[in-house]
Amino acid sequence: MDFVQYLFQEADRKHASDIHIDPTENNLRIRERIDGKLHDIHTLLKDRHQELISRIKVLAKLRLDEHNAPQDGRCRIMLANAPPLDIRVSIMPTYHGEACVLRLLRDRIEAKNLSDLGMRSEDSIIIERAMRKTTGMIIVTGPTGSGKTTTLYTLLKMLNTPDKSLITIEDPIEYAIPNVRQIQVHPQRNLTFASGLRSVLRQDPDIIMVGEIRDTETAKIAVQSALTGHLILTTLHTNDAPAALPRLVDMGIEPYIIASTVDCIISQRLVRKKDTGGRIGLYEVLKMNETLRLAIIRKESGATIRSLAINNNMKSLYEDGMEKVAKNLTTLEEVLAATEQ
Repeated sequence: MDFVQYLFQEADRKHASDIHIDPTENNLRIRERIDGKLHDIHTLLKDRHQELISRIKVLAKLRLDEHNAPQDGRCRIMLANAPPLDIRVSIMPTYHGEACVLRLLRDRIEAKNLSDLGMRSEDSIIIERAMRKTTGMIIVTGPTGSGKTTTLYTLLKMLNTPDKSLITIEDPIEYAIPNVRQIQVHPQRNLTFASGLRSVLRQDPDIIMVGEIRDTETAKIAVQSALTGHLILTTLHTNDAPAALPRLVDMGIEPYIIASTVDCIISQRLVRKKDTGGRIGLYEVLKMNETLRLAIIRKESGATIRSLAINNNMKSLYEDGMEKVAKNLTTLEEVLAATEQ
């Protein structure tokens, strides 16, 4: 077994999400991200650097002669006594040489429903009602690494029935889902979230997942699609659920359209479980109602919308976390760190 194969085998065994390979002045530092935190795993001599990066480039079909520009790729690794592992490769030139981050993408989302993710039954009911609609938007928010993709894929699995046409537009495609048409964004070929969404609408979909709304054009097409007979699942980068509403206004979406299309918003964080070290989600779920719709139309602030949502029985991330602390699922320190209290 070569050293790269060994790294993947070791990282998969420890359920690491990423491998970081960082050259320094005198050596090569290798770390793994496990349960959201980076851990030093190996320190190699600097003369191993080029050999290691070249091997990864070959696996990901990247240019061996390019050392001064970023490169991104993907490969599939066969593991002993485990399912295949898809690897997303990012190589970046730095002062001390090319650094590499390897994202491990496992084709095994184990959650079959929302309760498997650690979601409260009251919140699950709100989301499942929104999922039964044929139009509208379900938005998942949170920072990078908060588990948004897992939540979206769990929703897709629940919606994936023979009588429905599901299409996704993603960057990247992290997990393959049977009977779902998944499209990889490719800006160099003019396949962006916006252009892809326009094309997808001609494919007669019932449900569309847009991996992320990053710009005004994508936002406008997404909300228009939600108005015209499609259920849209997507993500936004906001700190909490209520902040997603003024964020869409800031992106140029008319408030009355937002009020008409958004059904619920999920905000989430990940915390470590108390005993097993595996991770569980903290969630707040905003359920749209007439009071909130009027507040959006009036262009109220995120703070005002948050106050109204809490009055409408929305549990905050912190409250959800404290419930999980009371159930001995996680620690107070984990909740405080995740919710920035």
